[in-house]
Amino acid sequence: MPTWVALLRAVNLGARNKVPMPALRTALAGAGFGDVRTYVQSGNVVLDSDLDSADAVGAAVRAVVAEVSAVDTPVVVRRGGELAEVLAWNPFPAAAADRPALVQVVHLTAEPDPAAVEAMLAVDVAPDAVAVRGREAVIAYAESSRNSRTDAALRRLKVDGTARNWRTLTALVELTRDRP
Repeated sequence: MPTWVALLRAVNLGARNKVPMPALRTALAGAGFGDVRTYVQSGNVVLDSDLDSADAVGAAVRAVVAEVSAVDTPVVVRRGGELAEVLAWNPFPAAAADRPALVQVVHLTAEPDPAAVEAMLAVDVAPDAVAVRGREAVIAYAESSRNSRTDAALRRLKVDGTARNWRTLTALVELTRDRP
């Protein structure tokens, strides 16, 4: 069975959108997913499924999340190899090495229109930096993501997504290494 990474959007943020990871792992296994593992509490799930598309896996995981926790949240799905490609691309290697918590990968739900990408990249977000490739945008925050102009610029893409920091991306790639 292929290995997938399901990224739940906006779960376990303070008192909002509570999704207990142990219960989710059990429910996903009961729904037919194999080798279900989670990474930290922020909604990162690695699992095997013979479903034939990321959309099908995302819809199935979303339904289980809603059943387990009464939280209806978008689920962005990638194969482990796709995440490894983002890790290899690494448009900001110095920042990723020095400040991995301040380098965020926004996993988009769809590939943005090239004109929207061009318009977003034309916005001055200094001292932050941003790069976009396919369905991923990578942001290197200089000091903090709070009050950054980068978030407003990203809205120009007109595509939703969910962000994970570089440390989490690296861990998820390790969890999927040597798996189909």
